[in-house]
Amino acid sequence: MAGGVLREFLRNLSMCFAVGAAGGLIYALALWAMGRYGLSYRLGVDIAPYLSNAYLYQRIVWGGICGLVLLLPFQRAWFSRGLILSLIPAGVLLLVVLPMRGYGPGALGLGTLTPLVVWLACAAGGVMASGLLRAQGK
Repeated sequence: MAGGVLREFLRNLSMCFAVGAAGGLIYALALWAMGRYGLSYRLGVDIAPYLSNAYLYQRIVWGGICGLVLLLPFQRAWFSRGLILSLIPAGVLLLVVLPMRGYGPGALGLGTLTPLVVWLACAAGGVMASGLLRAQGK
């Protein structure tokens, strides 16, 4: 009995990491596309990452780690679950990571609408991860 519970937990853990990694890829591509096609610039946000292996790798791994939040018993429709849970990595980026890099609280040093751009990219990844999880019956 205990072996079955552990096996199911490890299966769920692996699945959440995998869909989170896919979500991290979508987040990275969404942020890159917003910079590449000028949406960030038109919103007054100085974010236009260069698409490289290092850029993708870091976001895919962190996406997998953030995907572990999908283990929480959050009973909502998959789309709203993805949108709401994407607030967690967006918050970490805006309140911890980017301020530590010198962009100020909310990374407003990159532009007034930086929180919107970051959340939109995180939301794209969150919805993708949540949708993939739903496709697996979770």
